[in-house]
Amino acid sequence: MPSLSPRRPAGRRPTIAVLLAAAVAALPACSEDTVDAGTGSDAPDVRGPDDLQDPYDGEYGEDFRDDIAGYEGQEVTLEAAVDQVISPVAFTITAPDGDDVEPTLVIVEEPVIDLAPGAEVVVAGVPHEEFDLAAVEEELGAELPEEELEEWDDEPYVLAGIVEPAPAA
Repeated sequence: MPSLSPRRPAGRRPTIAVLLAAAVAALPACSEDTVDAGTGSDAPDVRGPDDLQDPYDGEYGEDFRDDIAGYEGQEVTLEAAVDQVISPVAFTITAPDGDDVEPTLVIVEEPVIDLAPGAEVVVAGVPHEEFDLAAVEEELGAELPEEELEEWDDEPYVLAGIVEPAPAA
């Protein structure tokens, strides 16, 4: 009497075994490791484990500053040093290692208390190519110190949602 279960051709079994072995070998590549070799040293994770990996996650330096337009509108995480405190919602950052890098303006959504020049911070935010005071005030629904921010008009800036002290090395 004929069998009711279909028979697979003998040649398919090795193919399935090879595919299964390849899938198992690829599992380590699916780990939750967020290191991106293309961004230098990774900044601490200040957004939490459920947030996606940033296209830039590392120290603020000349490479980032020169390519800030390439990160326009994307979330980044930067380790930096506070250069100048303009107000509780505006400050500038520079390289944390003391390299001579042109500062970048950071505007924060919520006031940051106890910022001081030289303090190392982690900034999580969205870079923009050109600062426009009126547009940023409208986006935040808040007034910013106009006189102090005039010099940053049309300069790159980061709109930050998170600013935290950098962990001790």
